[in-house]
This record gives sequence, structure tokens and C-alpha cells, in this order.
Amino acid sequence: MSCLPSAIKLSIVSIATSILLLSGCASTTSSSNDHGTSLASLNSQLNDIVSNNSCTASFQCKVLEVGARACGGPSKYTVYSTLNTQQEQAEQIAQQITAQENTLNKAQGLTDCPSVLEVQSLCINQQCQPFEIK
Repeated sequence: MSCLPSAIKLSIVSIATSILLLSGCASTTSSSNDHGTSLASLNSQLNDIVSNNSCTASFQCKVLEVGARACGGPSKYTVYSTLNTQQEQAEQIAQQITAQENTLNKAQGLTDCPSVLEVQSLCINQQCQPFEIK
């Protein structure tokens, strides 16, 4: 009988440890999903802000570096018109996207690095449009 209390204590400790370990896995998974949802939401917000690309001259067209690749540099370029876009708001959202992608790259240890060609922008047919620099 003297071994019974020790065995019960050991079982309780084992169960408690298992629950803690499993709850840690669940919270890690949900935090990754939260980042994905947040990132998708931020990308959607940025797309909404820069959606009106109308312009009258090329100086109104700007290029914004957005996101972060695992090997460095932006994950994409976004063209927008200063005539219709709140530049500071667009830049803040782009910085938030970049910070989240940096965090995800570090957390996931990503090594994939697709090439992203730098773009410039011009006002063509009264719309800011990107063109690739080769």
C-alpha cells in the first residue's frame, strides 16, 4: 500500500505534464493561424487603400516595397497613386506586413526564396501601372 500513493502521484504528474505539453502545441498552432489571418487582413487593407490608381502624371505614381523574403528584400512591390492614396497609411500597413513576414520566416525557418523583380511606376492611360526593371 505504501507504493500506491507514490504511483498515484506519479500518474497525476504524468497526466498534468501531458496536458501542459498538449496545450502548448495547441497554442502554437493557433498563434500561427492568427498570424496568417492578420497577414491576410493586412494585405486586404493595403489592397483596398491602393486600389484607386488613377493619375494625371507619372510623378503621382509610387512603388511601395511590401513584405519580406527569407533571403532578404521585399516579397512584392505595390504601385499606388499619391493622388488617391494616403501615403503614410499605406506605408504603415506595408511595414506591419513586412514585420509579420519576417517573424514567420524566422519561426518557420523558410529557405525558399523566389525572385521578385523590382518595378517602377508610370502613369499610362491615366492609371499608375508597374513596369519591371530587367
